[in-house]
Amino acid sequence: MIKERIQTDNPDFQGNLNKIKVLRLIRNEKEITRAEIIQKSGLSAPTVTRIVESLVQLNLIQTDGIGSSIGGRPPQLIHFHSKDNYVIGIDLGATFIRSALSNLDGDFIFEIHVPTNLKKGFDAVMEQVGELIEKLCERARQNSLSLWGIGIAVCGMVNKNTSIVEYSPIFGWKNVNIQEALAKYTNLNITLGNVTHLIALGELLYGVGKDYKNFICINLGYGIGSGIIIDGKLFSGADGIAGEIGHIVVDIYSKRKGLEGVTGTLEALASGYGLADIAREMAKSDPESLLFSQNPEDIDAKMVFDTAKKGDRLAIEIIDGIAGYLSIGIDTLIKLFNTECIVLSGGLVQNDDVLIEKIRNKISDYSLSGVSRSVPIVKAGFGENAALMGSFSLILEKILLLGNQE
Repeated sequence: MIKERIQTDNPDFQGNLNKIKVLRLIRNEKEITRAEIIQKSGLSAPTVTRIVESLVQLNLIQTDGIGSSIGGRPPQLIHFHSKDNYVIGIDLGATFIRSALSNLDGDFIFEIHVPTNLKKGFDAVMEQVGELIEKLCERARQNSLSLWGIGIAVCGMVNKNTSIVEYSPIFGWKNVNIQEALAKYTNLNITLGNVTHLIALGELLYGVGKDYKNFICINLGYGIGSGIIIDGKLFSGADGIAGEIGHIVVDIYSKRKGLEGVTGTLEALASGYGLADIAREMAKSDPESLLFSQNPEDIDAKMVFDTAKKGDRLAIEIIDGIAGYLSIGIDTLIKLFNTECIVLSGGLVQNDDVLIEKIRNKISDYSLSGVSRSVPIVKAGFGENAALMGSFSLILEKILLLGNQE
């Protein structure tokens, strides 16, 4: 039988900051002593003792080692207990739904991927997700695994106060309640968030967050979004929909319209679907291009990149064009947030560094000459698993916010 570890959300985390600080510290260290926790956290010895004892009770940490001593009683070693705590992560994408059972270190135990029934509507997609949840829960039951909950990364604007997906241009959804729709499939707690926010959170907890506490993750896939990390925390805005860079207008003269219905947006001009639309249109009037002989319905972003590798002039021109628009958007974020690093994820950069290099070169033309520090632009560390790692991170973040005893 699955042991459900989280039943309800508790929005009042104010009195729990000390516990969050200690658990983050323990998780980030391979092993640590109470004395080191006191020194690094600035908390009192009695407070640290109470927190450690409560985290042991939750089975989130273990105290089963002995450290070296320079005199007196050897100190007890404490480490994060990730291996026996599990979560379900779901990447709800427009093309595929990817799901996995994982421990809190992000080690996948079992995976299932299915094509998304996008054209059949919300109910059909929820049925798919529900069936995946049931299969993963059954695998957990067979192995007597302790589940903390389910994290879902979704392409859409998720209101952090209500968990309602207020709008998803890619799915064509407005004001849908995913938690309610999936309640009949499981009694586990379901937490969801915007896919790019969660990719950023995954990088914070498992990736570049080890080196940077201020960075922006930009997801360049079928659509475009960004997740903003400030001082080691996700900045989500008043309602949770901050970072919708794909819907900003970067060309007021363009007639190209994004899925949200606005012309000249970054998504319309530089997303996966935008790139494909541009290529289909331009290929019609360029018989010298390899794209000219293709069935327009078969032309997608991957085909354009593959054709560019063969030296096709039109494909190269199209990629140069989207790199220019993406550079404008990224440079805007750099100047607004003075971030330490830009992390690029998504299908447009996943298997090829060509676009990243073009963006790096173009951004240098926009940089402020009086600012000496350049901002590194790097690829996300988890490839096609980036959103899944983000969904795991969503549950880990909830775990880090548990309990108001302090």
